[in-house]
Amino acid sequence: MNFNNKTCICLTFFIFIVLMSSFFYKEGYSNNNLELIPGTYPQTTETPLLTDSYPWTRERNVGKNTYYDIWWNYPTFRVGSYTQITNNLKYPNNPDDGQCRPAEFCNVLYNDHQIASNISQPLPPAPSVTSDSVRVGYYSTPLNLFLGNQLGPQLPTL
Repeated sequence: MNFNNKTCICLTFFIFIVLMSSFFYKEGYSNNNLELIPGTYPQTTETPLLTDSYPWTRERNVGKNTYYDIWWNYPTFRVGSYTQITNNLKYPNNPDDGQCRPAEFCNVLYNDHQIASNISQPLPPAPSVTSDSVRVGYYSTPLNLFLGNQLGPQLPTL
């Protein structure tokens, strides 16, 4: 192959740019950055993160649970319940809900603690619409706050 002078200069310049960019480029990740740990530094290395919500068992080892032992901790309810209970609990009694990975971590760090009830209460009947109000979804809004034309026919007033 025959290289001319311009090709050699371009190739040298390209290699120089690649080497300098790899020298000055930083990913932004660091293994010794303590600000990335949530909470205050020495406390978060000694205690679990959810100790303000759930009582800590003071256990510092993994348990002897297997996946066969923990599957029953996952909440399951009948579908179509009139009490509005779903498997998606807002306030679990324990963060170990039967889906721990690995299974040895389930039921080790936290004891059960009821934060609040998971049963949602149904809303009362919708407010009635009067001549000076407009129904917006479930709620009733004063007519002077409703901007623009009203969609659909006017609901009968009581």
